[in-house]
Amino acid sequence: MKNFIRNSSQKSQRSQKCLKIFNTIDLFIKDPLPSGVNILEVIREVEKRVPFHLTSEIDVFYVGNFKEFQEKQVNAMYRDGAVYVTNDQDDVMDMVDDIVHEIAHATEHIYVQVIYSDGRLQEEFFGKRKRLEGMIREYGYLDGRKVSFANLEYSKELDDYLYKDLGYDKLETFCSGLFIRPYAVTDIREYFATALEEYLIGDPKYMRRICPVAYEKIHYLCKSGV
Repeated sequence: MKNFIRNSSQKSQRSQKCLKIFNTIDLFIKDPLPSGVNILEVIREVEKRVPFHLTSEIDVFYVGNFKEFQEKQVNAMYRDGAVYVTNDQDDVMDMVDDIVHEIAHATEHIYVQVIYSDGRLQEEFFGKRKRLEGMIREYGYLDGRKVSFANLEYSKELDDYLYKDLGYDKLETFCSGLFIRPYAVTDIREYFATALEEYLIGDPKYMRRICPVAYEKIHYLCKSGV
């Protein structure tokens, strides 16, 4: 990844694989996209859906097959002002979804005080986690195991239990009407990022109904231009 960043900077003026989002942020394509994914359509969708001020923390986008994706078992990441997105995409909106999710992580970094200072989002998240734990216990899936649902940050113990022991299908059922999708259970950062993603490219009315505090925060961030 580091070598690609250095080489991209050196070749940016002559490479046809360097594009721009919002006419200001470079997008480098390291590895080719599938024939059914038009990068210009992806850029248009991102520009149409994402308020420009939410990208102020982002310097560059990189598209390709990076070894960190396999190591972390992810298909996109945000790090130090750069968004990395896999080139292995199903269609245009699949790629837009990945990009918007990582823009959400950059947004959290910019507006951390607005999002978290009053504690209301944390309270909403913990309330949902508590209800999720209660349902899982009620159906007997914890079997006396002591797994903490009370961490704001990522917990490998909880993640392993939910996705390996409980299983995705059961987790998805328990999350219905509680979390936007199971991935939002992971930690407070993913809860926020998933909510912003749903607001911008999903069903904001549904998101408002099940995550009212997250909706209020995100609506303010998107509409106020803070």
